[in-house]
Amino acid sequence: MKLEHIALTISEAKEIKDFYINILGMREVKTFVLNKILAQKIFGIQKDTNVFYLQKNDLFLEVFITDEKLKQGFNHICIAIKGRETLVTKAEVQNYECIRIERDIFDLIFIKDKSGNIFEIKEM
Repeated sequence: MKLEHIALTISEAKEIKDFYINILGMREVKTFVLNKILAQKIFGIQKDTNVFYLQKNDLFLEVFITDEKLKQGFNHICIAIKGRETLVTKAEVQNYECIRIERDIFDLIFIKDKSGNIFEIKEM
């Protein structure tokens, strides 16, 4: 089994560039519109929706744009990178919320995008 992609919903299209490209270093592979008929059949949402398919290395994200803010649950994406402190600094400079939980073994670090999606950042 392999992970094909992770689907997220964000509330502002500018987050694609500001967070996913500039902070996480992903690239845009393609964009498309999920038509309202198919969206209704799959998700119960009758609305044409813009979707961005993004990639960095073996990680693929399918990001749906909606004008609604999300309610937070336990959902998050965990990524491992080399030099995670550089990523955290970059996110903090751009005013993204960074949560650091200090522990004896290693710190836990989480970064939130402006739609409330949480990314756990591990060191490779």
